[in-house]
Amino acid sequence: MDTKTIEDTEVEVETGVTSQADEATKVINTHVVMSAGFGLVPFPIIDVVAIAGTQYKMIGELARIFGQDASQERIRLAAISVLGGGVPTLKATVLSSLVKGVPVVGTFLGLALLPAIAGVTTAALGRVFAQHFEAGGTLLSLDAKVIRAHFQAEFEALKEKASKKPAAAVDDAEVVAA
Repeated sequence: MDTKTIEDTEVEVETGVTSQADEATKVINTHVVMSAGFGLVPFPIIDVVAIAGTQYKMIGELARIFGQDASQERIRLAAISVLGGGVPTLKATVLSSLVKGVPVVGTFLGLALLPAIAGVTTAALGRVFAQHFEAGGTLLSLDAKVIRAHFQAEFEALKEKASKKPAAAVDDAEVVAA
């Protein structure tokens, strides 16, 4: 007869359960990599659309993890309210994409810049929404000014951390976990 002590059962329960924060981190890390990959798409604007779609999907998955109602329209409006209001990151993303249209030099410059900008933007966006949902916020209770300021602070912190390392040494998971 196989017997288990209370301690054995507790260990099984602890190791079998992942927290919402752990799940959110995995979702963010996955979407950071996807966004950076879409930044390598050589066609201007198509890359930005793919990156935005990845970010919308990430917000939807984060909402699901935290038990939020998340229609596509609400997700889109929430992302636009954070990224839209004149935030320099959106302008940098679009500009990096458009630079790819310049023959030879623009292609290489765009391919060098956009994956990094896309990854950092996605990481910052994911962190902001995960923290908002974790604090009990919803897509409807989003205060655009507060979230936008929080996003900008996250973006700057991640950008600074990423710029201190050579591009080849930057680990996406490390950037997001920072």
